[in-house]
Amino acid sequence: MVTKQEVSGKWDAIVGSVKQKYGQITDMDLKRVEGDLNKLAGLIQQKTGQSREQIEAYFDECCASADSVVGQVSEFASGAGEALREGYDHAASQARQGYKSTVKTLSRHPLESAGVALGVGLAVGLVLGISIGAQRERELTWRDRWHR
Repeated sequence: MVTKQEVSGKWDAIVGSVKQKYGQITDMDLKRVEGDLNKLAGLIQQKTGQSREQIEAYFDECCASADSVVGQVSEFASGAGEALREGYDHAASQARQGYKSTVKTLSRHPLESAGVALGVGLAVGLVLGISIGAQRERELTWRDRWHR
């Protein structure tokens, strides 16, 4: 038979399983026996006519399946955590390699690197300036633009 500690941790799973198997047991019935497995067994026995041994065997199955589900969830979470750690380690390794490669390239070609940075900065500045200016133009009416 299932112990009280096992029941307290698995009560919701047991109740859900009992609701599925024994449709004649109502939520009100379950509230009356809240947390007491002996009362629940008596209720099932009264409503279904099953023997006490059958009901206790059913409770043992419920607890075993609840353990199985918890184990599966735990294994999944553990695997997901490991995959996340591996992904992070891979991304960090790639970032370090990229940083080292960039530093090496900058140290070998400092003037070219400064020229490229200047060119990219000018291009980005021009694009932003044009887009901001275009937005201001759109805000003016046609008469304002005509009289400019």
